[in-house]
Amino acid sequence: MTKKDFIKKFPDVKVQQFETDTILSKQEIMDMVKQFTNSLNMGLIYYEQCGCNVTVFTSDKMKSELAKMKPGFQVTDPNTGEVGAVISDKFIVCGNYCVRVKFPSGEDVYDCDFFVD
Repeated sequence: MTKKDFIKKFPDVKVQQFETDTILSKQEIMDMVKQFTNSLNMGLIYYEQCGCNVTVFTSDKMKSELAKMKPGFQVTDPNTGEVGAVISDKFIVCGNYCVRVKFPSGEDVYDCDFFVD
């Protein structure tokens, strides 16, 4: 992924790249990315890892949206207009934050950026 993949939705996207000394487990990378973005007060859009190289895409816009993604927060499916409620805390899946959302038609896990305009 590159910055241009996110620039339309997140015009303030920033890219941070770093290298680890050894190849870390997926959980260790997730924990490191969470700590990195929290300590620098950044909103994680997406991260990817290739060997010892980690690329993190962040945005202030995403930071403010992630702050809202708590149980009870109301979201609208941009495809159907259906309104649902977040029923879980956010968690990382495949490089980005996700939440479980319950809509009248059912519940599922969604990328947090799915609900960002």
